[in-house]
Amino acid sequence: MNLSAALARYQGVKLTRNEISQYQHWARSYFHNEAYVVNPYLSMTLTLELDRDRRVYEASFQHEPGASFQGYLVWNLVKALRQEWTFSTRVIEGNWYLFNNLPVHMPLAVGGDLRFKDVILENVISMDWKTFSQCYRQAIDTPTNEIGTLDQLVWAISIFIGNLPNLNFTSFQIHRGTVKTGRPLFYFGQRQQDDSRYSAPLSISFDHANADPYVLDRLLRNYHRLLNSECQAGGGTAP
Repeated sequence: MNLSAALARYQGVKLTRNEISQYQHWARSYFHNEAYVVNPYLSMTLTLELDRDRRVYEASFQHEPGASFQGYLVWNLVKALRQEWTFSTRVIEGNWYLFNNLPVHMPLAVGGDLRFKDVILENVISMDWKTFSQCYRQAIDTPTNEIGTLDQLVWAISIFIGNLPNLNFTSFQIHRGTVKTGRPLFYFGQRQQDDSRYSAPLSISFDHANADPYVLDRLLRNYHRLLNSECQAGGGTAP
């Protein structure tokens, strides 16, 4: 896929100098200059407290065919990312772009010789919960993208959301591609039940030229607000 096709498919627009933040303008030239910084990505692993989120899911969302709590976590994360616009910006060939409908890339472990397949979900931001549950379940149950066949530009700009349900990690860092577009990467780990506490580790890696811990904090606060919102069960999509 070429850039023009990606812009059309994923609702991307090129940003002018005045449309990017002062921070991004400075940070790109600093954090992507290897004379100053070798790796522009920041990585951290947080513990997500999911007690109330799980109760809201079970009360208002679990009944949909194909529903899963992991799908609920992914659906709301995509919506939260859309509402914090800097996580939808990408740098391609030295230019800044804003994408309003990015694809979601999920590596799925299948075992055997392949080890995993690539799952791509498109138009997630426009899906209500019922539609997303069906699409997510179909994509997980019947993955079609063989290893190594994912288009490289799609890979480079997509929202990466992985899941390692059998690993209770306390720190996890993912390798980076040589093409540094600024996309964020997320990995959920094994969920833990301890008395009344329900939690899961979440590894987050983000390009410091696109984002910083300040906007990450806002993202996570909004993420929990969405996870705790029962009104979404009525079929609403992201703003």
